Amino acid sequence: MITFTSRHALLASLALILLTNAVALGGVWYNRQGQPDSSLLLSERELLRDHEGPRRENSGLALRMDWRSPRSDDANNRYQRQPLQQEQLLALGFAPLDEQYPGYYQRSDKRQVLVVLELDGPAYQAELQRAAAELEQASARLAKLPHDEELQAEEKSAREYLANQRQRDSRLFAVDVGLDAASLRQRYADRRRYALVPGTVSVWCDCSGNVRRLTGQINQLHSSSLNVPYTWRSTLAKHLPAAYSSDERPAFQAQVNFGQRLEPWIATITGLPD
Repeated sequence: MITFTSRHALLASLALILLTNAVALGGVWYNRQGQPDSSLLLSERELLRDHEGPRRENSGLALRMDWRSPRSDDANNRYQRQPLQQEQLLALGFAPLDEQYPGYYQRSDKRQVLVVLELDGPAYQAELQRAAAELEQASARLAKLPHDEELQAEEKSAREYLANQRQRDSRLFAVDVGLDAASLRQRYADRRRYALVPGTVSVWCDCSGNVRRLTGQINQLHSSSLNVPYTWRSTLAKHLPAAYSSDERPAFQAQVNFGQRLEPWIATITGLPD
């Protein structure tokens, strides 16, 4: 009879670690073979320091893709984002609401999907236009009552928001979701503006009105954290804010490729200060 000792257990653990690393490296290798599925030229506006990175690897540096959803057409405030509609969710394979099922209004499901990211496209331009219109309206109201402190604050907020949209905030928007990469590519053919990335959608019941409907949102992207290659790591780390802050970020551009598995990696970084 074979007797397993602590030495055997140690060897088995080491073998498992080596196998896991080999599988991971094999996945990275496959992802980067051939032509990228898409390639986006992101900037410091779309790539923020990932503050979880140092916890995982003290010697490393990671950047997180900063993306957002378009604003709702009927949004009461500028930070209210467009939810996914019931028709979209049914097309993703979510079951329709069954009001005969007890507790249907507490329903909460998730599903893995493909998310379409759009860089500096119609969604960003629409946000710019709305921000400019809001400033124009706020300025018009203030002109009628120039000493009203509330209107002064509204005008200042609208002005700062527009300035951030033009100069600082991310131009990367999640504009669509689907299950089939080929059909999404037919609609979003520009591979330097649109990237497909795996993500998760969450759904729940919108029971706020007389008509109960499924609604949902993009919950997360599966590969939004990017390791900075060693070539640029020390220079970038020196200039990036070390913690969450409003400090000025260094201007740079990063060519981010999305590979065979639709996983992104940083190919080059340019424009960094010396």
